[in-house]
Amino acid sequence: MKSPMLLLASGFALGIFGAHEARLALSLPACGACLLAGLLALERGRHWTAAWLVLLGFVFAGASAARLFQYRFPPDHVSHLAEWGIDLAKPVEIEGRLVTNPLPMPYGIEFDLQACRVSGARASHKASGKIRLRVFNGWRSSVPAGALHLQFGESIRALALLRRPHNYQNPGSFNYRRWLDTIQDVDWEGTVETPALVETMKGPRPAWLSGAVERARVRLGRSIDELFPPWSAEGRDGAVLRAVLLGDRSALDSATIENFRQSGLYHLLVVAGLHVGLLAMLVAGLLRLFRLQEPWRSVLLLVFLAVYAALVDERAPTLRATLMIAAYIVAKLVDREQPALNAVGIAGLILLFYRPAWLFDSGFELSFAAALLIAGLAVPVLKRVTEPCRHALRRVDEVALDPAFEPRWAQLRLDMRGAAGWLGQHSSLFRSASAVELVAASLRLGVWVADLVIFSIIIQLGLLLPMAQMFHRVTLAGIGLNALAVPLMTLLLAVAVPAVLLNLFSPLLAWLPSRLLALTMTGLFHLTELRGLPGWLSFRVPSPPGWVAWGFALLLVAAAGVLAFNRRGLAMLVAGAGVFGLLIALHPLSPRLPSGEFEVTALDCGGGEAFFVVFPDRTTMLIGAGGGSRRRLGGGDPFRAQRWDPGENIVSPYLWSRGIDRLDILFMPSLRGDRLSGVAAMLRNFSVREFWYGSLPRQPFAASLLALLRRRGVRLRHVTGDFDGVHVLWPEPGAEEDSREAAPWAVRIANPEGSILLAAGFDRSTGRAF
Repeated sequence: MKSPMLLLASGFALGIFGAHEARLALSLPACGACLLAGLLALERGRHWTAAWLVLLGFVFAGASAARLFQYRFPPDHVSHLAEWGIDLAKPVEIEGRLVTNPLPMPYGIEFDLQACRVSGARASHKASGKIRLRVFNGWRSSVPAGALHLQFGESIRALALLRRPHNYQNPGSFNYRRWLDTIQDVDWEGTVETPALVETMKGPRPAWLSGAVERARVRLGRSIDELFPPWSAEGRDGAVLRAVLLGDRSALDSATIENFRQSGLYHLLVVAGLHVGLLAMLVAGLLRLFRLQEPWRSVLLLVFLAVYAALVDERAPTLRATLMIAAYIVAKLVDREQPALNAVGIAGLILLFYRPAWLFDSGFELSFAAALLIAGLAVPVLKRVTEPCRHALRRVDEVALDPAFEPRWAQLRLDMRGAAGWLGQHSSLFRSASAVELVAASLRLGVWVADLVIFSIIIQLGLLLPMAQMFHRVTLAGIGLNALAVPLMTLLLAVAVPAVLLNLFSPLLAWLPSRLLALTMTGLFHLTELRGLPGWLSFRVPSPPGWVAWGFALLLVAAAGVLAFNRRGLAMLVAGAGVFGLLIALHPLSPRLPSGEFEVTALDCGGGEAFFVVFPDRTTMLIGAGGGSRRRLGGGDPFRAQRWDPGENIVSPYLWSRGIDRLDILFMPSLRGDRLSGVAAMLRNFSVREFWYGSLPRQPFAASLLALLRRRGVRLRHVTGDFDGVHVLWPEPGAEEDSREAAPWAVRIANPEGSILLAAGFDRSTGRAF
């Protein structure tokens, strides 16, 4: 068994996945009993029985870890705040220490506070745990929140209104509350209305190590900002560089994020295995220049990996890559072979034992899916396809080595020597002693390109399922673009690290590296900003049904298992996985809609409005796109990609969860206020047959809307009064739509099954009887 740790980690993960079915009182004793029975079986020489018992023990261990994880907090933790008798309907006084540096936001600043005391009007309680606070610029004060100059480790007292993180209660929606609780250890969010409600106070300083790491992170961020100031034309370079080096994506604009997603290169903005591996390779190459002994180089490389993992805030993908590389280095130091799949298993087992909830985190899942594809499929395929050729291209001029190769590779070596001789007769360039080496170098370049292409195809197609499930996106363009992005990212990291470090000491020393870095960043942006990219190279898809997802995953695992010994079985399994892959990408399956029934679903949009209607003939209509009645656009164009878009983040996931990829009618009774937000996302993500509207928005948004409708081939209908069973009661025909005030609307939908009145935006001042 070459990868026992991968099997143990899989069993542990299976136990976490099924923990909701297990009982803690039974899983702990069952774990101990299975492990003990496995040891007894091993002592009696029953190796297979012992292996199965140990694996079952790790399944129960995973279930126990998942159950115990919810009891990780002490009684004074803020997760129990609701039980302390404090009136949370009113602002409470919170004392604590900043454990993150304040993050500038459009409304003010945001940071995490390690609480030490929470006080209300009638009760005060000692506390521990994190609270995420947002300090608004404030309508009572002209002082911006950034003027507080708060820093990591500083103790403050603030008056904040606390609430649980809000979840949108729609199928398919991201569980934000669970993510904050299980991944960030944050149970409460607080809002501070004005900076005047925050005061600094004396308190304990943070530990030396955490303070040093945070100071280093801040200094590196400032160095990047000095090289590429945020307010300058090169500000986007700095934002991407922060994401690539430090994992800080807060400064990225919406257009940049969307470009990376559409091109299939968004993983470049996430510090994961590619970044850590390339940095480790560059550092190892640098250490060789100092002619240090192998043990010292390995120790220094391990120190570098540990420091870098701390700098990027110990995210799961970074830790996974760090642990895998560390396992390989340690195995090399003790002269032990470390299979790649075994390293994946070690990393997975350590991380899941530390935080079982990571199993359900998208970053963890994508990171380990990529690692398993690389170790289980890509590397074995390359060993069979291109590695023999790569070996044959070494020391081609040594004839005595030819018998050591298979006949076809020995013949290749003969042909290269013959080609070098023929070229030497026609060109003086090939008359030197290194003529054969020049011919071999050109072939090595071709093999390297083939490796990149095969590697990119396997990874991109293998990640088809998780990308469709988590992000509802299929990006075939990434197959070719990733082959170009890997060498470009290697160059970028090789130039970026010295440029940023040199700028800490002298901007003059960093001038040349920074210019080279700017050129490299330009090349990266050219890869992501492909104008006129055909739609079939990057498109959105609904969530695949469970049987399709399981079929695709199991066939890929089976293909990896038979790769080494059964070519015919491998071909059949790959063909079967390809069929399921087509079902995921093309989604020819019918959406989950009722037949012969009239269905109306009101979506939770957090103050916005969206109603999904299914008529008895299965005609679908979406009324509203999740926008609200208040104007929060701030003069921006709602038809450009936004960091937060109700159509993208609320309505689209619900429709995709029902297998819907097209809408018959998108109906917007009113386009005043903020209701226009979300429309562009719906038109981009779904095939819409008709767009119904009560009146067009004011210029220039009307021109943008009409242009988008024309590009998408959507039929436009102006609906007033009664139209096809849809009766617009408000706004009345001819009502002025340029107002910035709340824009109520009311629609009655009638059909043979009955009728329903849908209304939004009405209050006592605008209320009306119909």
